[in-house]
Amino acid sequence: MRRSSLITLTSRGLFCEQGDFYIDPWKPVKRAVLTHAHSDHAYRGNGSYLVVKEGEELARIRLDPEAAIESQHYGKASTINGVKLSFHPAGHILGSSQVRLEYKGEIWVVSGDYKLTPDRTCAPFEHLRCNFFITEATFGLPIYRWPDPKQVFDEVNSWWRRNQERGKATVIFAYSLGKAQRVLAGIDPSIGPIFTHGSVERITDRYRKAGVTMPKTMYAGEVQDKKDFLGGLIVAPPSAQGSAWLKRFGAHSTGFASSTPLATVRG
Repeated sequence: MRRSSLITLTSRGLFCEQGDFYIDPWKPVKRAVLTHAHSDHAYRGNGSYLVVKEGEELARIRLDPEAAIESQHYGKASTINGVKLSFHPAGHILGSSQVRLEYKGEIWVVSGDYKLTPDRTCAPFEHLRCNFFITEATFGLPIYRWPDPKQVFDEVNSWWRRNQERGKATVIFAYSLGKAQRVLAGIDPSIGPIFTHGSVERITDRYRKAGVTMPKTMYAGEVQDKKDFLGGLIVAPPSAQGSAWLKRFGAHSTGFASSTPLATVRG
């Protein structure tokens, strides 16, 4: 007879009863193990957190200031109540992880969001041998086929250049954590100046401190002359859409970086 599962789904999230901890719980628990710092995986209010070292600074930004956070590097194992736990790259954002659990010869791997296509903003996805793999599959259906990233960024760069020729600023909306940095890492910085919303600049600074190469950016709030924005690229979170904040840029064209790096031009 097969023993009970190492991971079970509960009303609070994925629970490892043997280790007495949860992975990415959505309700407060005593001990949480986090796959990455996006808000739909890193909820506040837990008693303590275990995260990968490479994502610790991002977790400290996203969680309560007084949160009790422990960390360990990719590939390094710790043992919690007999369960061997290690983090491995998920290729999604900086510090994104697959959580590998080993208990009595059986191996389970839990991944939140992950990406198989490598990019220079985070460690590439690591393939792991296991008995069971638990994953989200937002775009798991075979109907989803993404274009080559180079093709997408060529299109973004061309759009930016066209806006320059028309005397417009270019505003691209992208999630502050992860997507904005992938956009910044993929565009051609020689086209013109790059400005950022405060939330994007804060996260991008953490990427730089982690050793990820980012183009030079300027916090938009520090710009005194609005004419400086003409011909430039502004990276802002989706929450800035339709806000009074956009008025400072004068004539501009907007686009949205979706779940791929593709920018949908709005005008």
